[in-house]
Amino acid sequence: MEMAGITKDELRIIRSYLPPYLPRLTLITVLSIICAFFEAVSLGALVPLLQLMERQPDPGGTLWGFLKGFYQAIGVNLTLINLLVLLAFLFLLGQIILYAKKALQVNLRVRFVADLKKRFFNEVLHADIAFHNLQKPGSYLNVLITEADSAGYGLFAALELLTDLFFIAVYTAMLLYISVELTLLSIGIALMSFSLLNFVLRRSTVYGRALVEWNTIQNEFLSERFNLLRLIKTSSTERRESDRFSRICDEYQNAHAHYGVNGISVEVIFQSVIFILAVVVLAVSLEIFHVPLAMLLVFLFILVRITGPLRDFNSRRHELARDIPSLRKYHQLLTAALEGQKLRNGTRPFSGFQQEITLDQIDFSYPEGPPVITDLTIGIRKREMVALVGPSGGGKSTIADLIIRLVDPDRGAIRIDGIDLRKFDLESYHTHLGVVSQDIFIWNDTVLHNICYGGNSVSEKGAIEAARIANAHDFIRELPQGYNTMLGERGVNLSGGQRQRIALARAIYKRPEILILDEATSSLDSESEQTIQRSISEIRKNYTIIAIAHRLSTIENADRILVIDRGRLLEEGTHGDLIQSSGAYAKYHALQYGIRP
Repeated sequence: MEMAGITKDELRIIRSYLPPYLPRLTLITVLSIICAFFEAVSLGALVPLLQLMERQPDPGGTLWGFLKGFYQAIGVNLTLINLLVLLAFLFLLGQIILYAKKALQVNLRVRFVADLKKRFFNEVLHADIAFHNLQKPGSYLNVLITEADSAGYGLFAALELLTDLFFIAVYTAMLLYISVELTLLSIGIALMSFSLLNFVLRRSTVYGRALVEWNTIQNEFLSERFNLLRLIKTSSTERRESDRFSRICDEYQNAHAHYGVNGISVEVIFQSVIFILAVVVLAVSLEIFHVPLAMLLVFLFILVRITGPLRDFNSRRHELARDIPSLRKYHQLLTAALEGQKLRNGTRPFSGFQQEITLDQIDFSYPEGPPVITDLTIGIRKREMVALVGPSGGGKSTIADLIIRLVDPDRGAIRIDGIDLRKFDLESYHTHLGVVSQDIFIWNDTVLHNICYGGNSVSEKGAIEAARIANAHDFIRELPQGYNTMLGERGVNLSGGQRQRIALARAIYKRPEILILDEATSSLDSESEQTIQRSISEIRKNYTIIAIAHRLSTIENADRILVIDRGRLLEEGTHGDLIQSSGAYAKYHALQYGIRP
């Protein structure tokens, strides 16, 4: 496939995706060969046809002998009309087979693109959170929306390329049959032109890769900026961001223009070569080889026919110069997602716990980063409310991620009733886990479906019960359609406190064993904070609660408060005990309440 502009590494990538489609690919290949065979027979019959038109009674020759024997075998005379009927039949049958082949190719391309998208989405969803933290915004959408489609078209172009090669081989064989000398002359001119075309097509590869890269940059830029519209508006940087996008657009359009103009160059060079070839063949055949008129007409007719596959062959090489980099881009991110699935799922179903969650001598650090958690050992009893406090960056949210099992410790183990957390099936474990964070995620869906998300079923009765516990039922009833109200993208139709209560209701709806509140009130006003605090107070005896908070007022009534700094446990106790000890917690408390030490 080097002649098609595909490297060995790219060919290896293509082959890795083909096994599920081999039966269809084989059928398409067989149909391509049959189409080429019918084309050969149809062209071969042109010589006897012209001989009959010249009223030659028995001109002889291999083709004439073959057709005469065929007609005698079916009991029909070899006449001009009968030969025309045969040619019409072969042409129509060939077109039917060609239609079937192309229909199979289109269906295969569509299925291939859909399978690429489904596989990519699935693997990305299963990748660890550490992998997602390293990805640029918009990279997923770029692959799913743009690169997967281009990769599918690349497969389609490669299949058509194979068909073109079959037809070129058939036409070349027919040309050799008519005149070896003229065919060798034509092949010599074609090979010289291919050298020039290869140079132009190498530039198509360069422009194609640039096109993919700038398209990726454009999509990532747009995704990030649309997610940061509030920051852009509050910073009044609209002009600056607009100028940045203009530069990216210019680079993308330049790459697109270079790629398109290079494709025009391929077509112009090809047409010029074909014209020169026809003139040279006509002159040489008449002046040097003195080819009979009937044979010359058939030779020129085949030469005209071969220009179609040759033109398509070069055009598809140009298309592959853009599509193969798309497949490579897709493959790179898919491979990264597969490598990012480091968490291994356990097999033991989780149905709850009876005694304690234990973090035993835990060490953890992010890739190429300093230690976040160091030799941490803590225990959390069933139905206990434990609060984690401490400075920002001290490791509190990382402890929550470890308990949720978004990440695994580098050393030590998390055990539930003495069983290593890694032995539990993640899906069954997360079913018994409720999480509310400061970053509230609201789907562009109804209130009902937002509350029920993550549960085993959708129950309006259960959603209302969870909303009552979360002190959300009253404001939900006042919405235009109540629980059937659409909330808009990221819950734009709700206040911060309302979004927080919807998130708390979602966590409660699952009736979890463990409820994790990660800065659940950090961005709320005092009234909303008090509402959430009231909700937590009402449910605290029903769940094992792990609360992370900067506002100490939200966790003063916790059963135990753990002060975490630089991944280590500094002190623990009740609010009153820690105030009396005059340690780190007492200093945080005095600072927040403006109390002089």
